[in-house]
Parts: sequence; structure tokens; C-alpha cells
Amino acid sequence: MNIKRLIIIGGDSRIDYLLKALCDEGYDAVRFDGSEPLKKALDKSDAVILGLPCSRDDKSVDAPDLSEEVLIKDLFKMMGSGKLLLAGKMSQAVKAVADVFSVRWVDYFQRDEFEILNAIPTAEGAIQIAMEELPITIHGANIVVTGFGKVAKPLCLLLKNMGANVTVCARKSSARAEARSLGLAATDFSYFNDCIEGADVVYNTVPAVIIRRENLLSAKNTLIIDLASKPGGVDMEAALDLGVKVIWALGLPGKVAPVTAGNIIKETVCNIFSELGE
Repeated sequence: MNIKRLIIIGGDSRIDYLLKALCDEGYDAVRFDGSEPLKKALDKSDAVILGLPCSRDDKSVDAPDLSEEVLIKDLFKMMGSGKLLLAGKMSQAVKAVADVFSVRWVDYFQRDEFEILNAIPTAEGAIQIAMEELPITIHGANIVVTGFGKVAKPLCLLLKNMGANVTVCARKSSARAEARSLGLAATDFSYFNDCIEGADVVYNTVPAVIIRRENLLSAKNTLIIDLASKPGGVDMEAALDLGVKVIWALGLPGKVAPVTAGNIIKETVCNIFSELGE
């Protein structure tokens, strides 16, 4: 099957630039605006693209631009097994519904090239937040980063190049060794409280609650910026109780660099089509 006609449903500002980028690549791409029945629009398409995240409640497509909601179950039923679905951050519940209706799906959020490229605007946006919130410069600031994955690595290197004193807290010895090889300080979580006690900023990139009340007691004068997806990495109730400022910075690429973010999705989508021979 040669995919040429694409319909995009929902999404945020990234999708406007994704649409343009796909059209520039020669695809016949449109964004569903509700002006015609969804079934009719789907019948004219070869593949469906949803935003990131594709759904916030596992029931309807995340589509704030539409006046009427599009239910996941209805969409997948209309699609059937003939069309390809490309969606961002599909939950297990959404994947299960897709499988029930034999929808062919790919979660572009899970692709390595997407994660690597998307980490760059995430890191830049995270630094922008700190610059707006701190009364000091990044240069000379004491900054702790938890984890050393795809987001943490470019974040740490950007911070280091700006003159920050960066310490990585990571569970794996291999991650700590890699951080040290790049000129960063690194430790395991047994020293976490000691690290954050004198930190100006703590960035969390671990998608599990690892910053708890006992840690927050050492961070009363520290800004915490949580970059992890749900459930996040901070005990928010304890932080509120202790007066520790926490900014949960979700979806930064779409907020700080929508053009770049849209082009990253486009590149990933085109790679998927190429690999599938479509």
C-alpha cells in the first residue's frame, strides 16, 4: 500500500508545523476540523496521525481544536484493519482498543530517533525555565540531575557548557561512569540528600516518584523542575506542605519550539513509512 493521503486529528501547536512539513514532503495531508463527518474524512485517507499525547483520558482523542470530541473507540472502529495509525504516547488501554478493532498502529513517541531529537528542545526549555525562575545565572549554579537517559544527557551537557556545576544522580554504575567520562560529577542515590542540600536546581528525569518528603527536607531553598512523564518524580503533596517550589514541565517541545517539534514528528513519521515500505 502506497501511503499518500494523511489525516491528522487533534494535537497541539506542533501539529500545525507537522502538517506543513508533510505537505512539503509531497504528502496529501489535511487536519480534521469537523466540517465533514469523520467517517467520510477517514475514507479519503490512507493513514491517521494523532498528536502527543494521543489521548489524556484513554477515551477520547486529545483534540482541543475540535468542538466535538472524537472517541477512541469510534475512531478505531471506523478505521478498521485497512489503515495505519501513528500516535504519540499510546497508553496500554488505547493500544488494547486498537487491537480489538485490528488497527495497525505505531507509537512514534517510542521511536529512538524521536526520543533523541525531542530531548534537545526539552533540555533547552528546561534551562529556559530555570533562567526565568532563578535570581542567579546558570553559570556557577549548583545543579543536580536525576537519571542519565536521553533527556538528561543533552541537558547536562548544555548546563555544563553554560558553566554550571552539574552532578548526576543515577542508579546504574554504567550511567555514572558515562557521566564522569563527559566531565560531569556523578553519584548514586545514597548521596542524593547531600547533593540537593546545596543545589540551586534539581532536574528530575526519572518517571517514578523518587523525590520524597525526606529528600525535600534538604531542598527547602531549591527549585525542582520535573521533566518526567506521569506520575512524575516528586511527592507533590509533601512539596506543597514543605513549601518547596516544584515545576512539572510537561510537553516542553510543543511549548518552546513547536516548529522544531513538528519537524521531529515529521521525520519520525517518514522513517516509519519508509521502513514499512509504504
